[in-house]
Amino acid sequence: MRPHFQYSHGFHSWHGPRRTVWFLIGAGTATWWMHHKDAHRQTHERYFGHCFRPPVPPMQSRLPDSPPPQPVNAEPPRWRPQDIPNTVNTMPPAPLPWGYPESHRDRQWEEEKLKLQAIGRQAEEVMTKISEATLDSVMTTMEALKLKLAEHRAQREEAQRQLEEQLEEQKKNPHRFV
Repeated sequence: MRPHFQYSHGFHSWHGPRRTVWFLIGAGTATWWMHHKDAHRQTHERYFGHCFRPPVPPMQSRLPDSPPPQPVNAEPPRWRPQDIPNTVNTMPPAPLPWGYPESHRDRQWEEEKLKLQAIGRQAEEVMTKISEATLDSVMTTMEALKLKLAEHRAQREEAQRQLEEQLEEQKKNPHRFV
């Protein structure tokens, strides 16, 4: 018997598919409402559509001076490529200032090229110096480690020799308990 068995009777009812059905109805309604609202916000023509473009007239029927056909939508579009002025795309590049000949530009180019070469040489020299200093410090460290290892080996051999001498001495003069 479980503790508090008297309280378990009201909580065992099975609610079955009612919750699932109402959840699905609510989800479907919410989805339909969002699509409906988006479709009405953009245009009144396309419901549940992803992309809409008015049909392009054939090339023969187009007149070069006629304005583009207006869409049938009740709301004007927010942005159109035709709104960009054509003068932006057809403007010539800015002319060079007066008295700015080609030779002056060539001379400036050569000066800039020489400056960049000088900077490159300077960077190469600095990198060479840094590399040499790094190699020197590595070699010094290696020599110091080599000396430490030699000292450690000598100390270890000395300790081994002393241990062997003590063992020899103990063999010659064993310790007597009585």
